[in-house]
Amino acid sequence: MDKEQASEKKITASASGRRYGRSGRRRGRHGYAAPLGVLVTVLSLIGAAALIWAGVAAIRRATDTTALKEEFYYFLEPVMVYNPTPFDDIETTEQDAFLSAAAYKVVRAEQIRMLRENDENCLYAVDDSGRIVVPLAEIETAYRSLFGPSAPMTNRTLSDDGLAFSAADNCYYVPFESLNIGYRSVVDTVKHRGSTYTVRVGYVANNDIKLDEHGNEMVPTADMATYYQTYTLVKNDGGYYLSACADN
Repeated sequence: MDKEQASEKKITASASGRRYGRSGRRRGRHGYAAPLGVLVTVLSLIGAAALIWAGVAAIRRATDTTALKEEFYYFLEPVMVYNPTPFDDIETTEQDAFLSAAAYKVVRAEQIRMLRENDENCLYAVDDSGRIVVPLAEIETAYRSLFGPSAPMTNRTLSDDGLAFSAADNCYYVPFESLNIGYRSVVDTVKHRGSTYTVRVGYVANNDIKLDEHGNEMVPTADMATYYQTYTLVKNDGGYYLSACADN
């Protein structure tokens, strides 16, 4: 072996010794590369999982109509009490049920105020028949809040509901006692497109509501209903108003 070959062999051996440690494992140029790669992979997986979870949560929030169901139940309560006859256009429709619903809204608000404030004194004057005297402007405001600014409204007396209009006093005489209703209203579904919402309501007969083992009424559900109505609501600057109603 000449000197040149011996020198090359020595260089090769020296380089080999630098690449491999005493245990025989190959030395890397960057010894921290492998652990760092594992860390990056783990963080990537965590990030992907977080994005998926956030996406699922966003979809759930977008499709969850629980809050809307509650909001629409209380908005429609005065109307559902009187089961309006189906109609297609509120701007060309007027029913006794609409006027009764407006009066009910005023009465119900006062009943709730008295309960919450533990107040036995009604804010309205009461006539000899136990009816409260409601200024015409308040009935009109309640009417517009339910049926919108373009719904026709004719002031009149509704003998069947005990609702009396007085042009001389510019007011309505409204029965204040609670209504005896033979069913419960349950909001079934809520759908919307743009500013238009369709709300399907089921009416559950009181006799069909069961009791639990403690004798408490079970919460009625829409599948217990004997009939349904679909209300069409339009959203505007003041909230919502009822624009149509259909039986189904």
